[in-house]
Amino acid sequence: MKPSITFLLASLASMGLVHGKLVAWFPLDESSEANAIVTDLAGNTDAFTIGFDSDPEFSFLTREHPSARPNLGTSYLFTKGSGLEIEGTEAVQPTDKFTIAFWTQPGTLDAFDRFLETQVTNTNAQDGIRIDMGTGNRVRVLIRDNNGASNTQFNHPITLRNDGTWYFVAFRYDSEGIDNAPFQLTVVEASDGPMDEATITANTAGPDTLNTGAIHFPHASTETLIGVENPGATGGNNLHAALDELAFYDNSDGNGVLSDAQLADIYNFGPSGVELIRTFTADTNSVSPGNPATLSWEIVEPVESLVLDDGLGNVTDLIAMTQDGAGSLAVSPEATTSYQIRATRGVSVNVYTLKILAGAAPEITSFSSSNELVQTGESVVLSWQVTGADSLTLNPGDTDVSEEASMEVSPSETTTYTLAATNAFGTTMASVNVAVISGPRPAHRYVADHPDNDDTTWVDGVSNKNLSISGAFPEDLLIPSANTSLTKSYYTGGGLAGGNAGSYQFPEFTAEIWLRPDTLTSDHEVIFETGGGQNGIAALISNNGFRFIGSAQDERTLDVTIPLDGLFLDDFVQLVFSNSASNGTVDIAIRDTVGVVRTRSEVANVIMGGNGAVLFAWGSGGFGGDNNLGGRTEAADVTPEGLTGFAGEIAVVNIYDRLLEAAEIQAAFDAVATLGAPPAAFRVREITRNPADSTLTLSWDAIPGETYGAQFSNDLTEWFDLAGPFSASSETVTETLNVPPNQPQFFIRIGQR
Repeated sequence: MKPSITFLLASLASMGLVHGKLVAWFPLDESSEANAIVTDLAGNTDAFTIGFDSDPEFSFLTREHPSARPNLGTSYLFTKGSGLEIEGTEAVQPTDKFTIAFWTQPGTLDAFDRFLETQVTNTNAQDGIRIDMGTGNRVRVLIRDNNGASNTQFNHPITLRNDGTWYFVAFRYDSEGIDNAPFQLTVVEASDGPMDEATITANTAGPDTLNTGAIHFPHASTETLIGVENPGATGGNNLHAALDELAFYDNSDGNGVLSDAQLADIYNFGPSGVELIRTFTADTNSVSPGNPATLSWEIVEPVESLVLDDGLGNVTDLIAMTQDGAGSLAVSPEATTSYQIRATRGVSVNVYTLKILAGAAPEITSFSSSNELVQTGESVVLSWQVTGADSLTLNPGDTDVSEEASMEVSPSETTTYTLAATNAFGTTMASVNVAVISGPRPAHRYVADHPDNDDTTWVDGVSNKNLSISGAFPEDLLIPSANTSLTKSYYTGGGLAGGNAGSYQFPEFTAEIWLRPDTLTSDHEVIFETGGGQNGIAALISNNGFRFIGSAQDERTLDVTIPLDGLFLDDFVQLVFSNSASNGTVDIAIRDTVGVVRTRSEVANVIMGGNGAVLFAWGSGGFGGDNNLGGRTEAADVTPEGLTGFAGEIAVVNIYDRLLEAAEIQAAFDAVATLGAPPAAFRVREITRNPADSTLTLSWDAIPGETYGAQFSNDLTEWFDLAGPFSASSETVTETLNVPPNQPQFFIRIGQR
């Protein structure tokens, strides 16, 4: 191999380029029947699978997943609990002047899920590299060099989607800062066409300065992990994504930091950056078993080898069948077969893969929308990849799209689009839902009637940062909502139920929640909480009101309660709260469906925190641990009293990456609800006081079966529970209350509990 490497470097140098040394390359092209070893094409650092089983029923890892481009072969699809373990050699634990590149197709977008891990803890007193999901929808790189004081990290600005989109990711590090670019993170959305140098440059970013120098070898971990947080895949930050063409470029010759032009070549031609195969096609992608299909190819000569592998143990040398850079071969598959053509020249390798269906209905590899949520009047582009179809039909509309790979549509209302792919052996269908709203556009949206929801996942209909649900269930409303369009909700009776997602770390943050509580008590039920051990914010409810708690650096900075007086809680209410990092304010708005509005604005330094966000409960307390609420740890005998999970229904959660204005909050309300008539007048009909024994007898209107309570105040500012609960057996309740003696004035209020 050495003479070939020398030749390649010399030829590139003659064009003014010096290519970094490719020291580890995992094409991830192994078949599902292969053993657990993952081949390193560039060296001797083979990897081993974690969570893989040749029986798909027991495997967390899927091989032969379609890749981003035909010339990349196939890929690995990791679900949480699967990954790769690579011996921690210098090839895969580089120290300085290196490049790491790979392709990824995100599945679930959860904060801190690992692409690559060579660290073991969160202390700066270690060496290593961490490439992860960062805030949950961005690629982040974190570098530590064992200085004990600081690290260098950066979240790339491109927002990831998990609608089938592939991304090319490259990280370049040079602590000496050659060309003023010591830390370069590139994230490029894949397309069908070639990539140019300018696009790589435009999609590259990094921090202004480094806090770290060269990394020491070995890194903190004894192995390099791909897709998992630890070797046993037992951590909470395991990846759900497809990965392909993982490549490491070494610093041993001082040329490990690739140029933008070289990255463009790697994007276009694979990790070796040299085009060897131009095309690989078939005259048909669907045949009857045993019938012929003709494979054709075009290559860039010279090549040292050119072979065809059908994955069934049959390997054919194609050199003799290739004339003037082109050739063809008839094949007759008895069953659906993936054919792989591979060309080599020195250290350069190109791989193309295509599938021929034999006696099978078409395969729809992907069917997606450019946006799953649009505002009224907007359009989206539907895109698809299909193998083996004679015709394609898009509904609604019964539109023939056989000659198309995409189509722009403009839905006037929430619509489910269905693609039907047909050949002589059957029809395959796939669907995608596009939601249409009239209110402001959220960054994340959770509606209980999303068609892909289930008992474990509440789907994010905007950028697919899903909530992992436990103990809450999507059901038709317990009682129809007279004044809203809501038909389903996630319901829980309280306790330790919850919905957990990655953190929402927006400097300007607004949350909108549509909820209907069960019967309230003095216990504080947590509706929503986000934060970490020092920072965060929480929204709670009790029979005393909606309460909001916030913290910064382990200090309680916000604690405000908005009374429930007058709010109609028999139907859903819109709860909106915003936090601004720029001006240090927290704004709250509560609207019911009979016209009652409560607003409050507080000056408070609240930091959103770096850990996950939780619905129905709180991050650590709700899932086993201390009552770590909104960033501030609460002892059992300290407020908020009776901390518990929310009991009731939540139908909509919208998370905005900005502050909503009052008109936008109203528009969001109008998109869900219309004001209805208030309930029948609630009146205290008769009051009788007996000063001799400090009692007060009251009669009031009631709803049979409901529960009521009385509260006392001497200044209308602070209210205290006085008596109750009283259960109404008729439309009027009469009760005698004991009131504090010797009060010059006092106030009594009756409320439903």
